[in-house]
Amino acid sequence: MAVDAGVSALPLAEITSVFEDPAWAEVYVACCCDTGEALGLEQARSFRDAIQAQNPSAQPERLSLRCLRIGATAVSCLALQLKDRGYTRVDLSDNQLGDHAVLAVRSLIRSLPRLQWLSLASNLIGTDGAQELAEELEQNKVLEGLVLGGNEADFQGARPNLIGADGCKALLEALKRNPSPPLTSLSLCNTSLSAEAGRHLASFLENNQTLQHLDISSNPMSSEGICALLPQCAGLRVLNICDTGCRGELIHSQLCAMLHRATGLMYISLAQNPLETRPFRRISRALASCESLVSLNLECTSMDTEAVTVLADALLATPVQSLTELDLSDNQLSQVEAAAALAHTIANTVLQVLRLNRNALGDAGIRELADGLDSHKCPGSTLQHLELGSCRIGSAGAGHLFMCLARNEILRVLRIGDNFLDSYLDISLIERLTHITELNLNGNRLSHASMNRASQTCARNRQKARDEEPFALRAEMHRLLFQETKLESTREQVAKDDLEISTRQNATDQAAMELRQLRATEAGVQRQLQQQIELEEEALEASRAELIQTKQDLVDSKAHYKKSREMLRQKLKDREQELLELQIQCTDLDDHFARRKKEHPQEV
Repeated sequence: MAVDAGVSALPLAEITSVFEDPAWAEVYVACCCDTGEALGLEQARSFRDAIQAQNPSAQPERLSLRCLRIGATAVSCLALQLKDRGYTRVDLSDNQLGDHAVLAVRSLIRSLPRLQWLSLASNLIGTDGAQELAEELEQNKVLEGLVLGGNEADFQGARPNLIGADGCKALLEALKRNPSPPLTSLSLCNTSLSAEAGRHLASFLENNQTLQHLDISSNPMSSEGICALLPQCAGLRVLNICDTGCRGELIHSQLCAMLHRATGLMYISLAQNPLETRPFRRISRALASCESLVSLNLECTSMDTEAVTVLADALLATPVQSLTELDLSDNQLSQVEAAAALAHTIANTVLQVLRLNRNALGDAGIRELADGLDSHKCPGSTLQHLELGSCRIGSAGAGHLFMCLARNEILRVLRIGDNFLDSYLDISLIERLTHITELNLNGNRLSHASMNRASQTCARNRQKARDEEPFALRAEMHRLLFQETKLESTREQVAKDDLEISTRQNATDQAAMELRQLRATEAGVQRQLQQQIELEEEALEASRAELIQTKQDLVDSKAHYKKSREMLRQKLKDREQELLELQIQCTDLDDHFARRKKEHPQEV
């Protein structure tokens, strides 16, 4: 009734005139229906300003509606008014949706065909709402990121979603039934997940290949749930198990095995979970051996000097340096040995971001750390971002730090707020810094004039950094103009060379073609000659066989002739002997005839 009275007292046309897009006037009226408030021009302007503040014109594809008391009616109105618009990211976190508004959220998802990221964090969505949302995930083919608790800035909100293990199971089973689930990022931070939810997540990850980012921080999962989940996390790129109630002595075996198998894990957060020194030795070696790991969060893990020394030794011993971001805030690093180990790590690794907030390093520790940032003593440092808030640093330690940083050309951001810096600090040491572009000194006992001088130094360095690029571009432009002239002559020469190359290439192709033809002809001639050779060899073999036979026949004929000659000679001898005998007989007969003729002439 109050809304009806407000509408009759204030025409909708006046509300519409406040907004550039009439659709937002409808959304404002729907929000008033959700909250039961009367319409008003001031409230409408506040609503418009809040939307404009959250949605800069530079990012038209994003829509942020955080903390605007949006309810089910307003979400239904959004689905109707924003239908088919090109939004890819929608943030509805920290509103008053509840389970009854999830059906309207489903309508909003279907009305934005390009929606890839949705945040529903801090909306008091329970198990029933999660089950309703699961039905939409079973069919959705576009949504890649879903935030049900927390967001990219670790915002947890005042009205967390209490989806529990049953709601988590419903969401995961719906994603299993989706034949091609697009979801790559899932945030379940502070959603009342128990150890049973860890088993549901492990069962889901066992057969899922698309999910890359998983945030289950700030849930009472205990070591049991984390141990059930870790074996299936080797395929993730981002894993956040911060503040889940697990202990290093209970999870170190599963954690180390997962780190050894992980090939794409880039970020892992173990923050706010106690990691005892003894299991941390093994965890440190596993973390250092994970070649894909780039960012590591060990905030508030009860690390002491021995633990940080173990971690530093592991990072220095690894053959492949990959870790570039390390958060050791809110631990028990108060001894000089811890600062010395960190200084050695800064000087000899590829670390670029280091957070040491809320560690009682003191002046002695900061002196050790500063030596690792001195480019003369340790020229290999790559650190660009250093946070030392609430580290009990006095003016003496800070002065030594600034002296060392005056020779450092790599560090750009230094946050040293909430310490004991006072008027004894020589501000000229800060003014000598030539590369620091962001210096946070808030929470110290410095005068307004000192803060202004430090701010002016950072502004000067930022301007210098901005000017360096134009100067470098101008020098590069002159160099390129000279190179362009050389390039033109080179292009002409290249054109001539290309022509000559093409001519020679054509000649080469022609010669290659002729060579192929010659080879083909030679191959034919060789085949014919081979055939002739084979025929001649066959004829030669036949002639050789005939020659051998002829030689054998000659040998046989010779033997036969010799034998025949011997026989004829013997026969001739015999005949000559017979002839001789006959001659002798003839002579005897002649003699006898002569005697007879002489003796008996009448008878003769």
